[in-house]
Amino acid sequence: MSVAGSHRAFTIGVSLSYTADYKTFKSQLGVFALGQQANLMIALLVVLQLVVWTLVPFLASTSMPLDVVSDGLSWGHEWQLGYYKHPPLPAWLVELAFNALGDLGPYLLSQIAIVLTYGFVFMLGRELMDDVFAAAGTILLAGVTYFSLSTPEFNNNVAQMPAWAAMAFFFHRSVRRREFRWWIALGLSAGIGLMMKYSTSVLMLAMFAYMLSDHRERALFATPGPYLALTACALAIAPHVVWLVQHDFSSIRYAQHRAGSGAIIFDRKVSPILFLAAQALATSPALFIATGTGFLRKDSLRNVAWKDPDFRFLLIVGLGPVVLATLLSVELGMGLRAMWGMPMANLTGLLIAYLAKAGRNRVQWKGLMIATTALFAVMPAAYVLSAIAVPVMSGKPSRSIWPDRALADTFERAWTEQTGRPLRIVAGDSWLAGLVAMRSSSRPSVLIDGNLAISPWITAQAIQRDGVLAIWQVRSSTLPPAAIAKLDGLKVMGVKTIAWPYQHSLAPLRVGWGIVFPHDVAVVAASSKKFRTQSRLGQ
Repeated sequence: MSVAGSHRAFTIGVSLSYTADYKTFKSQLGVFALGQQANLMIALLVVLQLVVWTLVPFLASTSMPLDVVSDGLSWGHEWQLGYYKHPPLPAWLVELAFNALGDLGPYLLSQIAIVLTYGFVFMLGRELMDDVFAAAGTILLAGVTYFSLSTPEFNNNVAQMPAWAAMAFFFHRSVRRREFRWWIALGLSAGIGLMMKYSTSVLMLAMFAYMLSDHRERALFATPGPYLALTACALAIAPHVVWLVQHDFSSIRYAQHRAGSGAIIFDRKVSPILFLAAQALATSPALFIATGTGFLRKDSLRNVAWKDPDFRFLLIVGLGPVVLATLLSVELGMGLRAMWGMPMANLTGLLIAYLAKAGRNRVQWKGLMIATTALFAVMPAAYVLSAIAVPVMSGKPSRSIWPDRALADTFERAWTEQTGRPLRIVAGDSWLAGLVAMRSSSRPSVLIDGNLAISPWITAQAIQRDGVLAIWQVRSSTLPPAAIAKLDGLKVMGVKTIAWPYQHSLAPLRVGWGIVFPHDVAVVAASSKKFRTQSRLGQ
């Protein structure tokens, strides 16, 4: 064959090969282009999360979410090293955010926690797979309802999420690179996680299980790294531990009570099933998207094995906390709450992406981006519907549309008229009293349920000096609850009615109120009454 003929044959062969494999080439080209844009995709995810999930609940609400009021502002305003339910860090953060940005602050704070979680998950993903699959594993988290519908209410569960993601990233760096700095970072992030919520210990147990899973990881116990991490963690939580000792481990006892508050048969048999069902439901949109776009297939497990340390890492550190929590519930009769699973879903997307990376030519990148973008329209619409439309139609007001400003104006004015003093202490349940305290100009302290034991920032001397405004929601009886009625010197003043925002056809909110007068005001009032009585007798 001539040189020219050989050249034509080669050209025809290449052309036929290119035509036959065009779809594969195009797919690979698309993956390459996406890989170049992985950081841009994550940046877009972060912007959507911050803008949409900060502004939608902020604009759709007249009052703040329950946990922001009762477990956030009511506590954080007092700057304690611990509180009777939880460790202190989330309450401090809510107080700082509210002071800085008003109502917008707690909503933005919650989304900052979520985007920090995305950031650590993406960085971990880049340790395990190429950038584009790391980005896909992060983007899939937008399909987990814990990253959308549950986020407007900043609480200890939301606050844990970036701490857990940071722990996973630093733990992977620690066991792979075996450098002291990563072990110290792991310990500090674990300490921060425990200062968010004690259930961080479940992730620490999962990490311990991973270190036992293979002889290479078991060898780490003979190195200083794990002990450096434990030391850093202990130093981070030391001030709170001192508080726990001084307050008879009240938050630990509360957590034990909360976990075991149901009947033992329910906690051992039903609670674990409901918990697992709740986690499956929360992750179902992400699983649906992953299946529809080729990231999750019937043969996904074919290309991974237990001996793969990264797959084993994602399996144990990612799914281990759910398994451990379920086993503890079955074994100890510990009741589980669905929302405790929020930080446990952090690595769900990375696990899916890791399973898909061997079949990269079968995934639909465009479909993933379209579905994810659609979530930022569908989920906020569902949130608004559940927060406003459903309560209006059902006649049961939601927490997001309580008349908090009207409550505060009404009772602060009534207090001032009766005492001539600034309002310093409000007694009542942490929601109602918290709303009044949050909106009052003087930002009074909350005496939770009238109980000094769980409100240690208030003393008997402070009550005598400043007095107390006591409030309670009136349903059948106008009398105060038993705990409030025990306040020494309480004078019941009556009932005030407040209209519901957006629901004027409903019967108004009825709130009973009473006053423990400041000591010097009570003395002056008593002296004045005695003087008037003597004057009448003299006449």
